[in-house]
Amino acid sequence: MRQNLLRADSALLSYPIREVVLIGKQLEQLGGFSMIWENIGDPVSAGESVPNWMKEITQEYIAKDESFAYTDSRGFIDARRFVLDNFSNDKVCTIDDILFFNGLGEAINKILNNLPREVRVLVPSPTYPSHATAEAMHAGCDFISYSLNPENDWEPDLEEIENKVKYNDHVVAILVINPNNPTGSVYKRETLEKIIDIARRYDCFLIFDEIYHHMTFDGVEMTLLHEIIGDVPGLSLKGISKDIPWPGSRCGWVEIYNAEKDESFRDYIKMILLAKMLEVCSTTLPQVILPHLYSHPNYNNYLASRLKKYEKRANEAVDFFKNIPHVRVNKPKGVFYLVLELLNLPRNQLSAKNKAVRLFLDDLLKQTKVSEDFQFSYELMASKGVCVVPLTGFGSTINGFRMTLLQENDTVFTQTLEKIGTAISEYYQT
Repeated sequence: MRQNLLRADSALLSYPIREVVLIGKQLEQLGGFSMIWENIGDPVSAGESVPNWMKEITQEYIAKDESFAYTDSRGFIDARRFVLDNFSNDKVCTIDDILFFNGLGEAINKILNNLPREVRVLVPSPTYPSHATAEAMHAGCDFISYSLNPENDWEPDLEEIENKVKYNDHVVAILVINPNNPTGSVYKRETLEKIIDIARRYDCFLIFDEIYHHMTFDGVEMTLLHEIIGDVPGLSLKGISKDIPWPGSRCGWVEIYNAEKDESFRDYIKMILLAKMLEVCSTTLPQVILPHLYSHPNYNNYLASRLKKYEKRANEAVDFFKNIPHVRVNKPKGVFYLVLELLNLPRNQLSAKNKAVRLFLDDLLKQTKVSEDFQFSYELMASKGVCVVPLTGFGSTINGFRMTLLQENDTVFTQTLEKIGTAISEYYQT
């Protein structure tokens, strides 16, 4: 081309959850085996059946003309009203403060791209890659983060948050992912209140990714942002993706809190709405269906049975991995992920499925400098046929990986744990 088509910051664009699949598919083909895909949080692709009552509702509303029309740029009015009445709080939010997007990926990009380039959003580490990448691409440099502490149930480091906000006045917002992806942690109310206090004292706004707000295990208290935000401006991100589950709907929304409390924040929200208007609206059908799915008489029992299954998987996995040397594991408090730290991780090889797989992997590792946990993840795929996501792919400096708790087949899930456990033991002994 007559000009370079790549932006100078294009190297910052990354999404390891899916990128690792590209390598896995090549290894799978070269080795002639079927990979166990533990990389992505899609319950349906992991074998979970969509219940008939969900399909019946979809069939009913896809037959209605309104499902084929544009809707309000903010979102379908009945869906916004349902969200306000059931998931939000009219003390800090109105029906016009709820904006629907084509998935939270779009919402995240709108939130970041409509900020001035010089200001920053402080994100957790580890973090969901869409947040870290959007923040980095917005700023044109590496994202800035605060640590989640694995020795304290992955709770945020409050002192680090305050110092990075206090000594960097370009930080205008603090991101919290609760319940957390990738760690499965659910934060203490006291922790969240302290983060809100930091935002209040340093005149920042809050972004809480609460898409897993329904997905906590038995006895775990979930504190929502709207319950404790007070008069601080903030955004809560939720959506149909996991708790329904309907990830392919690409239907998420943002609840805007206390927009009237700060003139600059109010003007910023207007820019997000104008950017949404340029696209006319988000997809209508899932918005029309949303209230009927959540209010269906089968929904609560259906969700409870899923959470019971995921907690059973979490207990089995933690009991298995806690006895393996060089591993540190915290039991998740919700969601359907498990993070394993790999302590003092070396760079070694595992026995590959065949020579072609070994040669491909050797060539890949020779051409591309990767972190220790990426190398382990590649070796795990090549040797045991299990795909996980390296923890450093979540913007972390800690070596390890995230796997899901979604496998429907009990036997396959147990076998997957055993394959991973054997690989870890062999890798450290090589």
